[in-house]
Amino acid sequence: MSVNAFLRQGFIPFEEGVLDQTGRLTEVAPVLRERALATAGAAGRPAQVTFIGIGASLAALTAPAAHLSARGIPSVRLNAAEAGPFDERATLVALSQSGRSRETVDVLRAATGRKLAVVNVTDSPMASAADSVLTLGDLPDSLASTIGFTASAMAVSMLAETWTDGEPSASWLSLGERLAGFLDAASERIEEIADRLSVASIIDLVAPADQYGGIEGGALLLREVVRVPAASFETRQYLHGLMESTNASTLHIVLDGPDDGQIVRALGSLGRQMVELRTGAPVAHGERTLVVPIEAHGPLEIPVFVAALLQQVALRSARARGIDPDEFLFLDTGTKLDDGE
Repeated sequence: MSVNAFLRQGFIPFEEGVLDQTGRLTEVAPVLRERALATAGAAGRPAQVTFIGIGASLAALTAPAAHLSARGIPSVRLNAAEAGPFDERATLVALSQSGRSRETVDVLRAATGRKLAVVNVTDSPMASAADSVLTLGDLPDSLASTIGFTASAMAVSMLAETWTDGEPSASWLSLGERLAGFLDAASERIEEIADRLSVASIIDLVAPADQYGGIEGGALLLREVVRVPAASFETRQYLHGLMESTNASTLHIVLDGPDDGQIVRALGSLGRQMVELRTGAPVAHGERTLVVPIEAHGPLEIPVFVAALLQQVALRSARARGIDPDEFLFLDTGTKLDDGE
């Protein structure tokens, strides 16, 4: 079964992955910085970039693609399962933490232009299919990804910054420490979010397009770890009718964005349960809205803050529900390559 090769890479318990993550990010940040500089130098500055991935890896690519496009390097991110032929002038950047995601590896193997792989497992089929590789360095990760997601987001962001600014931002070196302080300060809010999640019938997570990956990955995490119906939506799309399904048992987790607080005010007027992840100015909201300030130094850091927050929520909620976060119902679904494939 293809899942056997995947599982041989080894996993740590989800709780360990969550609780040790900030310290490990501090340790790996300078290493990833040097690797990003070397990989970007070897690959050269691209004229355009196509990012591909699937699952949590796809989610980690959103902010870097937006960063590059805003700075003169047209970039898109594509679900590897939906990807077709690529313009050979574009550099293809593929992310798979295991390096065994079947759809992503298939796309990389078929591509004829410049190919760059970002992986955690260095000795993997995807690394073998690429022209150049940015590795996280075989970091021990949990099955429901913790540092695999956050370090991937950090690595691809560093790569993007090197292409646009010549080097990664120095702020990455202090991220782990700042993230630990943020989580400590938000501990009571995290507990309350977990309590609200435990009585919700469905969780809607909403974020602007350039930050969509953070809540996309969060929805996947809540489904995997807590087994609750959770879905992610882009801000403007949510305003175009998707929020009509709201009811008293819906929990709305909203990252502020280009709606100028319209979602928060509209749902607050109905007395809905809300968590506002605030990165900007305060918004008038209802008394049932829990506000969590996101203290990132820039847009590329926001997905890491959101992911770390929701990992803590998922861990506490799983404990409360009596769910083992390391037990998955469906693993052998053919999405991972076996040895020799």
